[in-house]
Amino acid sequence: MKKYVIFGFDMETDMGSYLKTYNGIRNGTNIILSILEKYGIKATFLFTGDAALSNKDKVIEIAKAGYEVGCHGLKHETVGDASFNMPNDNPILEVELEYRLKKNVEIIKKLTGKEPVSFRAPRLWQGHAQVKILEKLGFKVDASYSVANYKKQIIPYHPSEDNWLEDGKMSILEIPNFAFLDSEVDYSKYFCKNDQWPLLRLLGADFVFEKSKYVIEKQRELSEICVLLFYLHPWEFVKMPKKFEYDEGTFYFKPELYENCGKFLVKEFEKYVTLCLKDGFEFTSCEEFYNIWEVKNYID
Repeated sequence: MKKYVIFGFDMETDMGSYLKTYNGIRNGTNIILSILEKYGIKATFLFTGDAALSNKDKVIEIAKAGYEVGCHGLKHETVGDASFNMPNDNPILEVELEYRLKKNVEIIKKLTGKEPVSFRAPRLWQGHAQVKILEKLGFKVDASYSVANYKKQIIPYHPSEDNWLEDGKMSILEIPNFAFLDSEVDYSKYFCKNDQWPLLRLLGADFVFEKSKYVIEKQRELSEICVLLFYLHPWEFVKMPKKFEYDEGTFYFKPELYENCGKFLVKEFEKYVTLCLKDGFEFTSCEEFYNIWEVKNYID
């Protein structure tokens, strides 16, 4: 059995949609790159169009270092059904999707010189119409499936033309973002149901590593190739505020959003890498995993 880890870093404004700053990308990216370089491991960086235009030097630096650069929406917009309530955040219209995705692709391609082939929807809020457009535009990977929300798919699959949540014959590969499948722990107080995020930051590497063993065993029942796809953010690698004041009001953030951002996560992230390497995991990117998966299944 081959075991893989994919670190997907969502390159966006700080604290998702709540701030307009880019302290994470500007100060956290090099922390991430230094750890990846130290251990010689691969990863995927998924940029919103706005984040890429505001941080062109970081996009170029990541691409020149040999890491995959993918797309994360034009402006961290909401698409499809929401999995939790957010203020003043309605899904964009389906007629807007293709234009926005094309602009996202155009921005990344211009900066990196390479057509992006991997995508993740902001907050994992994906919709069927967007998956079909991703297919039309030639994307190879959609990394938007949330096991915590949808529960059914736990290994990569090609979605159906009629329902992206079901198996089918589309060319694009869905790589599910894993969730903890056991029921021994009540995760609700961590803002994540049974999801992986943000438990690496809140509970540490040992917890995530031990709990993910059960996920691998469940995947092993279905496939000879197992994969843990993470979604992380560069803003988690630097200190984040507890509140933020705007002209018309103040955001007071739940502790789950800012707790252990910075040094704690840096330490636990590196520890998790070492635990996985010792256990025989290989680290790859979304694009390279697509090739691994397709070759294996083509031969079979």
